[in-house]
This record gives sequence, structure tokens and C-alpha cells, in this order.
Amino acid sequence: MANGYWLNKFLEFIYPTRCVSCRKGGALLCPDCEKKLPPLEKLFCVVCDRAAVGGFTHPGCATRFTPERALAGFSYRGPARRLVQGLKYRRVRKLAGIMVDLLVEELTESGVEFGSEAVVVPIPLSFWRKGARGFNQSSLLGKALAEKLGLSFQEDRLRKIRDTVSQVSLTRPERAANICGAFSVKEKLNGEDVLLVDDVLTTGATGCEAAKTLKKAGAGQVWLLAFAKD
Repeated sequence: MANGYWLNKFLEFIYPTRCVSCRKGGALLCPDCEKKLPPLEKLFCVVCDRAAVGGFTHPGCATRFTPERALAGFSYRGPARRLVQGLKYRRVRKLAGIMVDLLVEELTESGVEFGSEAVVVPIPLSFWRKGARGFNQSSLLGKALAEKLGLSFQEDRLRKIRDTVSQVSLTRPERAANICGAFSVKEKLNGEDVLLVDDVLTTGATGCEAAKTLKKAGAGQVWLLAFAKD
């Protein structure tokens, strides 16, 4: 134990922990940057992107295949953006637990309650994209969320069966067309409610397509849950 302690001290001296937002030493997210996290000003309907009470899909927008609810904790800017980038591109995996703690605290303070029976399913990457990156950031977030809430984590329940072009520069209709038919379910569900986890939610096209696939396979309610909304 003593050897491990001094090894950690040595590694911390050589490779000091720095805030992913401001680069100050001491923690992956310093207290000052945590205070600057931009909370999401309003929740939204995932179909039309207009304000929605509690993030519930508007009745006029809903079909039997759309998610019932979309939730995010923060606006995708400032420290929130740098947290996502630190996890996704700099591969700082420890950030997943920090981000989940922040997300659950923010949503709980907003009055969101999580049921005790839902299963946690991450938005999957294609085989090729995951191989190139080495991991799926949504899986890291989903696993941390399941552990925090005491829920079942089902990483392989939903699969991405074909690669798609980047959604970044696409319009809302183009995003929906690009992701259409990209997912499959490994095995049927029996009415389980699903928390569908992603790092950032933009138009919601990916989440809606994933929810449709899960619902066609027998899922109950599907909530989209993202750390940030762009």
C-alpha cells in the first residue's frame, strides 16, 4: 500500500492533474469552473425543439415511436463543452463519473425523478468508429449513470449496424435521413422503460431513431438523457 501511495504521488508530480477547462492544477474540474457550468435555460421537445414543460414531447409532436421525454443538464458551451471534449477527444475517462454526478444533481434540483426499474442503454457507435476511438463515450456515461442510480446497464442492447457521415454540418432533415435505419436491437425488450444516454443532444435525430428502434423491439417509455444540449 505504501509503495502504491508513493507511486501515485510520483505520477502526480510528473503528470499533475489539471482542470480540463482552465488548466489549473489540482482537479479535473476545478471549483471555479464548476460554478461557471452553464445550466440549460429551458427543457425542450425533442421533435420540434421548442420549449416543453419537463422536457416532455408535445402531444402534437408525439407518435408511438418518439421518446416520451428529453433531458439535458447544461448548455453545450464553456466548461460543459470542454468536459465533453475532454472525455470524447482527450480520452480522460474519469470525467464520465464527474459529468454524471453533475448531471444528476442538476436534474434532481430541477425536480426530475428517476424510476427504479428503468434500464440504461447508451447510444452506440458503429464498429468502425468505436474501433478508431477505442471506446464509446456514451457507454462510459451510461455505466456511471447506472451505477449512481442503481439501475441495470445494458451496453449491447442497442447496436449501430452501419456507419454514417458526421451529423455536424447537416440540417435537421438531413440528420434524420442520415441516421434512418442505422440501429438494431440485439434482443427484444419486454416493456422495460429505457434511459437512452448520450453526451450531447443537438437536433435529437439520433436519439429519436434509436428510440424508434427500441420501441419497435418492445421497449416501454424511452427518455433521452444527455449531459449537454447544443
